[in-house]
Amino acid sequence: MSTRRALRQGTRDDRGAVAILFAVLAVVLLGVGAFAVDLGQAYAKKSLLQTDVDIAVMAAVAELDQEVGCNSEVVSAAEDYLTRAGNAVPGQYPIDLGGAPGDQDGFIRCPGDWKVELWAPRSEVPLGLGRVLSDDDSFDVAARAAAQVRSPGAGGVLPFFGVQGCDYGAQTIRDDSGPTTTSAPVPALDPDSSDHNKATFTLSPTSTPEGTSSMTLTLSGKSLGKVDGVGFTGAGGPPYHHVVAPSTTSKDTITVQVPSAVLDVPDVWYVRVLEDGKWSELGGAQRFTVGEDKLYCDTSLEGNFGTIDVPRSDSNSFTLERNIILGVEPALALHPSPSGECSGKPGSVESKSAPVDGTNCLASEPGLKISATNAGLVTGKGGLPGRLDAASTSGCSRGGDDSRTAAEVLGKHINDDLLSCYIVNGAHLSDLVAGNAVGTAALSADIFASPRFFWIPIVDTDPATGKKSWPIVSFRPGFITDQALSATRAAPGSIGALNGLVTEPSGIREVRVVLFSQDALPPTAPAVGDEVAYTGSGTKVLVLVA
Repeated sequence: MSTRRALRQGTRDDRGAVAILFAVLAVVLLGVGAFAVDLGQAYAKKSLLQTDVDIAVMAAVAELDQEVGCNSEVVSAAEDYLTRAGNAVPGQYPIDLGGAPGDQDGFIRCPGDWKVELWAPRSEVPLGLGRVLSDDDSFDVAARAAAQVRSPGAGGVLPFFGVQGCDYGAQTIRDDSGPTTTSAPVPALDPDSSDHNKATFTLSPTSTPEGTSSMTLTLSGKSLGKVDGVGFTGAGGPPYHHVVAPSTTSKDTITVQVPSAVLDVPDVWYVRVLEDGKWSELGGAQRFTVGEDKLYCDTSLEGNFGTIDVPRSDSNSFTLERNIILGVEPALALHPSPSGECSGKPGSVESKSAPVDGTNCLASEPGLKISATNAGLVTGKGGLPGRLDAASTSGCSRGGDDSRTAAEVLGKHINDDLLSCYIVNGAHLSDLVAGNAVGTAALSADIFASPRFFWIPIVDTDPATGKKSWPIVSFRPGFITDQALSATRAAPGSIGALNGLVTEPSGIREVRVVLFSQDALPPTAPAVGDEVAYTGSGTKVLVLVA
């Protein structure tokens, strides 16, 4: 064969090879293109499926009422959303959530820690021209989501405890080196006089149940003969000041009818006497309580409120201080079957042992640990600022702005948030305490951002002396403040210089708080990123966690 002929033959062979290669590549490119179309369809279905399962699991976790295991409402909420007309993704398998993780018809479980995990029924994606590259006619896309009930973060749980029966209203925790009982100090009262008369007296009786329609009060003491008025003052200020004339008067005894305006407002009222325009001494004002005694237990200043020892999992240093600043960690939980001291009881997880999530028994001591409280609330520790070393919430200081207290403790001006600032419906603080109709959901969710807001665990027995270990029976929300229970948003009343902190040269001597019903809190709050473990009660924050 001549060279020219051989070249022509080679050229024809090359052209044939190129044609074959082009044909093969065309099929491949056509398959890849078709498969890309199929993948686009799969991506679209996956996106729709993920949106559905995200919303469905949030609907489900909103119904969760137990820490472990799905109650029926949880399953129903998920099924209802996934099967609702318009929510099903094209090609989705019929729903059946009772199988196992990864089943094509879906699955739901509640593994603990107030969490719900949901697998949506899969959606089938049929292959078009993509079958050229696959032996299958279709493939499935799946989606999974998890959501959890959490609690609003900011305050968290403080490392103190309260005792059932004395876990509402105005309470005080004090230095445990002081006496076991004392009279609660009298707040500043308005109006007052520049000079005072010489009368001194005691009351009988000193309290009356809520709902009393009329009663006579007897004042017994000295220099009462010229008294021309008896004043009843709530620390909330006007209109919580009422003056009435005595019914009978002698040099050592007065009787007076308690004004109906006093009997109608559950609170601690302060009684003084008026003579020729002069009030009796503020320090001698006598407390008259309207309402249930359990709301006003703060004459026992040691034993109904104290400190707990909860080791942290993130640090062995300055544990109590960190628990005050950051909130108790690890999480606390309700005891499943509280009965007496915890030691050896089934279900007990002791906080004095190695850190374990879900601690439900407290190593408790009565009283306030002064050094740790000074650091935790004011001066800070381990590079962390004190809990109250913060600007006030905008508009919520006593000045109606974000300023701190004018007074100092340990060289610092502190947060001056008022509890009354967060009231949204005209309630008194006493309504928050009682949890009655006007107090229900009375507080804005903004309260959760205040460093003065907190939760404390409640035990059912007073561990009045020494270290004890008692089961947690509930949790109570509270706020560091000495505002009177008669206070409202419009009439916040008189407030101590440090708004709940009583000090001496070494620092804090007492911390005064108002403990109130969780019904006063909003039932839910938006997630803001600082949520903490849910304790089983109180406001719920629903969070997608996976």
